[in-house]
Amino acid sequence: GRTLQKTKIAAVQELAERTSRPRHANTLPENENGREQRALASWENARGARSMPSRADMSPRVMSGLLRNTVLVRVIGAGDEFEFRIVGDAIVLAQGSSLQGMTMAQIDLVLPGYGATLHNAYLNTYRKRAPFAYSGWYVREADGRAMFHESLVMPLGDDGETVDHILVVGVYAMQPGQTLR
Repeated sequence: GRTLQKTKIAAVQELAERTSRPRHANTLPENENGREQRALASWENARGARSMPSRADMSPRVMSGLLRNTVLVRVIGAGDEFEFRIVGDAIVLAQGSSLQGMTMAQIDLVLPGYGATLHNAYLNTYRKRAPFAYSGWYVREADGRAMFHESLVMPLGDDGETVDHILVVGVYAMQPGQTLR
């Protein structure tokens, strides 16, 4: 089993290839849950020859079976800020409250440091215009809430090039050995 460690969210693996490189389906070898693989396959399929799919391409129909574990994040400015637009039920349970409608700066006011941690993960995806997988134990310093997470953070853009939203699919376990949901 995994042991509880106090760590910040760390990038595990860059998943998408630049359009100039050959494209192929990627797997998340460390992740135990198949939701991220399904989400990445849907993202890859929807993007076609573009760098990324649009928000409309990743409709609820495309994301069927993943919506409880999904967060839609709006990019504000040039990645200066991010706002939770839609937050699935499983994410609300893992977070301990609904953060829907909040920016990362507003989250930091309620849970100091947590918004900044999320901002860094989203900014990484925004700048690289590529999906990233994150996994591991995260202990939120503001309230001591511990969670094991496996998350896939994927860029979305209406023009297929400029990131205007970020789609997150995550699964969480609140105690060691608990089944990820």
